[in-house]
Amino acid sequence: MNKYKLSIDTLITIDDNGMPKAPSLRQLLDKDVRELYISDKTPDKSQYVKECIVIYYLGDPNSPARQNGLSDAEALQMAIEQAGLEKSYKPSKLVISLYHKYYEQNITEAGKVVENIIQGLHNINLSIGVINEIVNSKFKKLKINPEEEDISTILTLMNNVNQQSKELPAILKRLEEAKENLMYEKETQLSRGGNRVVSSMDAEEYMND
Repeated sequence: MNKYKLSIDTLITIDDNGMPKAPSLRQLLDKDVRELYISDKTPDKSQYVKECIVIYYLGDPNSPARQNGLSDAEALQMAIEQAGLEKSYKPSKLVISLYHKYYEQNITEAGKVVENIIQGLHNINLSIGVINEIVNSKFKKLKINPEEEDISTILTLMNNVNQQSKELPAILKRLEEAKENLMYEKETQLSRGGNRVVSSMDAEEYMND
């Protein structure tokens, strides 16, 4: 039985020239990783590397996409841009299976709490942005053709933004507490068995390189 967790390091081995090596014995233990590598017929295995990047962005709890609370669709878009794939790229069933496996092997209960809060913050920011665009559009219309209905709508939308903004400090506090719990969970598991809870690149380290 495969005992190790998927990580970007178990998916790709790069040589000194920046070229992907053939999968190691450890990598070949995973039949899906093996199939993904074999299915790439390009001479330099560039498609394999690109799809591993997709798997990382969507499946790793520490990827930039997951750490920013992006949805699967948003994470895929980020991965496509970073990997240099065609905009029309659609992940195969194998790639989807691998990123789901990657995620399930590396996420923890405390990690899910952190992720849910981050996604909530991301969605709040998106909704505030949309509401502000609507308000700006309404204001422009008022200058041309003032209507009482538009004024009422603007006030309702602005109250919505204010209410969501008031909730942000409490949500941020919960996020910090959740991150502390996640760190404690990692340290506890490390002390028990020396096994890493999550592997590969941390998003903050990745983005600061």
